[in-house]
Formats: sequence, C-alpha cells, structure tokens
Amino acid sequence: GLIQFIPFSYAQTNGEPISISSSLEFIEYSEIEGIKENISVVNIQLPEANWTIEDIQINFSDISLGSEIRTIEDTETGFEDVINKNPSKRTFALGTQLEILEVTEIFGVFIKGYKTPQANETIKFQIQGYDEGNHVPNNTIHRSIDLNISLNLAWYYQDFSSDPITLPVGNYSLVMNGTNLLANADARYIWQKNHEDPQFPFLHTSSYETSWSTGIVNTSFLCKLNQRIDRSYFPSDLNMTAEVNGNNYEIINGSIPGTGSLEIPDADYFYEEINLNIPIKINESLTLKFNCNYTINLRNEFTTESFVKFQETNNQWSMSPIISRISQNYHIRFDIPKNWYNFTIYRKLSSSWENVTSLVQVINRFITIPNNIIEDGAEWKIEANSPNINFNIEMIKTEWKRGDELEFSVNAPTTQGNLTFIIIKPSGKAELIEIKEAVSELNYFSFEIPSNWTKGTYIGKIYWNNETDVGMLSQEFQISIASIPFTMNPWMIFAIILITAGISVAGIISYRTIKTMRNKQAGRKQKLYDSCIDILNLDYIMVTDKKSGLNVYTQSFVEKAIDASLISGFLQAIHSFGIELIKVEDQSQTIKLEYKDSIILMSEFVNIRLILIMKERPSRFFLYSIEELAYDIYKNY
Repeated sequence: GLIQFIPFSYAQTNGEPISISSSLEFIEYSEIEGIKENISVVNIQLPEANWTIEDIQINFSDISLGSEIRTIEDTETGFEDVINKNPSKRTFALGTQLEILEVTEIFGVFIKGYKTPQANETIKFQIQGYDEGNHVPNNTIHRSIDLNISLNLAWYYQDFSSDPITLPVGNYSLVMNGTNLLANADARYIWQKNHEDPQFPFLHTSSYETSWSTGIVNTSFLCKLNQRIDRSYFPSDLNMTAEVNGNNYEIINGSIPGTGSLEIPDADYFYEEINLNIPIKINESLTLKFNCNYTINLRNEFTTESFVKFQETNNQWSMSPIISRISQNYHIRFDIPKNWYNFTIYRKLSSSWENVTSLVQVINRFITIPNNIIEDGAEWKIEANSPNINFNIEMIKTEWKRGDELEFSVNAPTTQGNLTFIIIKPSGKAELIEIKEAVSELNYFSFEIPSNWTKGTYIGKIYWNNETDVGMLSQEFQISIASIPFTMNPWMIFAIILITAGISVAGIISYRTIKTMRNKQAGRKQKLYDSCIDILNLDYIMVTDKKSGLNVYTQSFVEKAIDASLISGFLQAIHSFGIELIKVEDQSQTIKLEYKDSIILMSEFVNIRLILIMKERPSRFFLYSIEELAYDIYKNY
C-alpha cells in the first residue's frame, strides 16, 4: 500500500530540525493447550480477542452417545391395577420384563397410568432382577423409589437420576410394588397395558398376590426408558464433523473405538471473540459425549513506533515494543528491514538494561525473541543502524530575491517514500515548507519567498524517508532585497507650485529684511524664480500616516500616475531599515533622498509625513517651506 505521511516535529534531534518516526510490525505467537471432559461441544477460552487462529489440533477420547428415550410399549389396550379389595380380590404388585442387550445406564422410567382419589398410601416403583425359569421378578431389588403417579391418566416419570444404575446385558423387571397395602376397595393404582399387539410380544408380564404368577407373553405394560448405552464409537460410526469458521471438517478415526482426531493445519482466520466455540455434529438425534485435549496456535500483528536519529555516516533507529506474555508458550518475531544492521536487543527487569542479543534467534533476517527469555513486566528496547539513502537536488540558481518563486527538483530513490522540505533561516529557526509523497523519481518543488524575509544565507533541507530508510541533503542559497524602480513624469505640479511659491515668497521676504532695497528686490526676484522652478520640478505630493505608512492624500502633477500605496510603503521600509538619509539641518525634521533622476523629500510633524517627489534638487527656500506646510496640514486637517 501507499506509505503514509510520517509525523514530524520542530524539536531539534541530534542537530536536525525534525524527528522522523514510523510504525514497524511485530508478530506475536501463542500456543494454548487444555483438556475438556464429558462435553458435547468444544468451547475454548482464548487469552485475548482479535487474534488470528493459525492451526487447530484436537484429540478425542471416550466418544459415546448421551441419554436417549427407549420405548418398550406405548400403545394401550387395557390396564391392570394394584389393589387390596378383599382377601378374594387383591393384587399387590405388577411386573414386566426388561431386556438389556448392551450395558445400559438407566436414569429413569416413564409409565402410563393413574390412581384413584382414595389411593393415599405410598407404594414403590422398583428395578428388580428376573427369574429366567418362571419369567417373573426374582425379588432382587436394584433400585427402589416412591411411585410417582396422580389422578389423571398420563405418563409419569420415575426418576432414578440421583442414583442411576448401570445394568449389564441380561433380563430385569420393572415392578409397581404395593406389598402390605391396607385393605381398601376404592384404593387402586392403575398401570396401562397392551395385551393385543405389543411391540415386543416375547416379553413377559406377571402379577403378585401371595407369590408371582407365571409370566405370560403377548402382554406388556406401557413404559419408556431414559437410558444411555455404554458404548464407544469411532467418529465414522456417527459421521462426526467439526464446524470451524463456517466450514465442516471430518473427524478422523483413532486407533481404537471411542477415539479420533481433528487437524486443521492452515486455518488462518481472524477471530474477534474471546470464546472459541467449535460445534461437533453427528448423524444421530442423540446427545454426543466425549473427552478431548487440544492445542491452538494463535498469531497477532501489532505495530511499534520506531524513531531515527540522523548521523554523519549512518542513521540510528530505536524502538520499544510492549511485549506481554499471554500463554505459557509465547514468542515474538520481527522481520529485519533490508538495509538495517548492527541489531542490539535490550531487556530491563529491574533498574538497568541488559543486552540479550545473544539469547535471541536470527534466521533468514527474522529475529525471534523466544519463550524462555520473555518475562512478565519486562521492558524491551531494540536498536539498529541504517545507511543514509542517496538522492540528488538540482537548483537552477542559488541567489534569489524576496517574492521570487524558488524552484528546484529532487531525484528521489526509486523506492516509494516521502519528501519533506524545510528551510533553515539565518536566525537558525526551521520552517516546514512542504511534505509530499514521492510518486516518481523526479519531483518538483516550488515556493514563493515571502516579502518579509530578511536577506542572508538560507539552507534548504530535503529529507526522504519510508518506513525503514531515510536520507537527507542540504542546499545553501542567498536571498537579497530587490530594488523598487520609480518612473518620474515631466508633467506635474501647478497647484502645489502655487502653494509652495506662496510659502517660499513669504520666507524670502522675511529673510531679506536686512538687505538694501535693491538687494531685497533682487532677492525677491530670485526667490520667485526659484519657487517657480521648484514648482515646475514638483511631480507628486503625498500625505501619509507616520506610524503605519498608510496613504492619506495623493496629488499627481504628471500624466503618468504611480501607485501611491507602493511608494509610501517603500519609503516606510527605507525609514524602518535605516537607509542613510541626508538632513537639511541638525534640528530639521525634513530628510532628502536622491534616487536616479528623482529627488524625494520627506518632512514629519507629530504623526504625519509629507512626501514630495521632484525632478531636480529644490532650492533651500523650498526646503524650509516644506516644514511649514507640514505644520499647517497637521494644524488644519
């Protein structure tokens, strides 16, 4: 995929204005083991959620079926009852033959019948032995409980689950036993039977008065067994499969009945839950029971931030992965980047770092931190070096002016990565200019130099990086301040001439009061002449704010207009940067600047600045009148 932009900061890192970091991938592996007994589904609790299951190994044993309901007879055609009506009519017990063909565990028996409301005595329901000669119960009692029956004709469960009995192969008897029942003609305990067409006509039934009557066939009392046959199965006997990640896997037969195995060597699927549930399916409706032991191999990828320090001959990488054991069999693997070398791995268990590089395994540029050196609570640090990746900068010139479009190209490495452009100012402050993805070898940069940057020597630094490699180049260049040309038009000035002339004439008259009349007349003529010449030489007059340089008023006396805000800004900059100016007199507020074929006069009073632009140098009388004009403008406007 595409390389993401690398985070940076302006903090100095080993003399460089940025620090570069990337995220490197580590892989942790965990093997979990366990044993489950007497279960019907495999439910394994994983150490953590959101891991990839690599492979699964489950060994099954004691595969058997759970309990089932076995019907002996369920069709009724008549009934018999346990009753003590009188000495000539009484039956104290009823019995039916039970044939066990395999070792069977009995949990209970359903019988169909009812009792009369007067039948208040407690009688027993029993599992007895069987007299093979007379085909009757033999009075050997294996289990005995109080009879569970009520007034309505229904199936009633005789529950032996608190003490189930395992019966070997053979014949047994189910007995409703009311021996010693008190005489009561209305107290009856009825057990339904089929004496016409029973499912097992060869089974015998009998009744007891003073002894058991000889058993008869073709009659059977209605009953069902809740049983479990004690038999071990091969998985193939039950078509036994396991469902994992929506797929069904066959469970392979073991070496003896009741055993089997499931192996999924390349499961490789991401599991979001912490409980791994593996349903086991068979072709029977019965509940499956088994024991198993399992081994699950897990994998998880995590990233660790790595930092690089730029050095003269190479670069030093450092990372601190968080390693937390989640099982007793756990290890970490890290793929060594192609250009990295001099790996050193440290572990800190208490207060000091320990070099454990010799204890790790390095195979085919894979570093494995084995299970036996991973300790709970330990801190880890990995350091390595990488060479400085070479690339070229091509800058068409190294001298630039403010406002220029600084342009250059970078021949980046063929490996995909990022380019970061930073400029170091003469003050030493670093400024980030641009970060771009290097999508081809030749990459162009263009940057407009701000107008407020000072002149001096600047350093452009280009950093190239991807997740595992870095390189850096520098290029010095100069920034100077461009001259701002002014174009003076010869048309100009009449209205200002008149204003200035008036001021100049007044000044000349007062200046010449001590002269003779002739000299005064000549002086007046000279002043008038000079004032006219000054007015003819005047191209522009501007009034600006002294602090901000903001233009307040502009009047042009030539056809070609100029940008007043540009001129005022330029003069403001000249004033701020301290360009040498010529003062008319020590205490004067008027300053003069000669530029090419123009004379620029500035006079300041309080918070205003009066600016006059002339073709030629003005007379001294004109200079004096400028200060008076600045005062009048401040006072009246």
